[in-house]
Amino acid sequence: MNVIGELVLDLANPPGKVNARLFAPEQNSGKDYWTCRFEVGDPINDSASIRGETSLQALALALQSLSAALYGSEEYKSGALGVFGEFGGYLTIPAPSVVLDTAPYPF
Repeated sequence: MNVIGELVLDLANPPGKVNARLFAPEQNSGKDYWTCRFEVGDPINDSASIRGETSLQALALALQSLSAALYGSEEYKSGALGVFGEFGGYLTIPAPSVVLDTAPYPF
């Protein structure tokens, strides 16, 4: 799997970093769909392979799922997740509507 996007996030408590990665969509051999994987490292520890009818749909859905995993995490909700030393705000990717009660900048 090829990484096509990576975001290194800051953790406040304890101080550290969290890696979030998005992988290139792959067509499933013999199937009529594509999958696109995302992974978020420790301490959030979330990952999934998202299906789409096209590679672009799989990619868009995976990015939305990655965003939901970040903005929906306990670390974000407690104000301990951020970027560039700023915590609890915009993480440089839009938030899906499912987390707009706690996250800014919708998809």
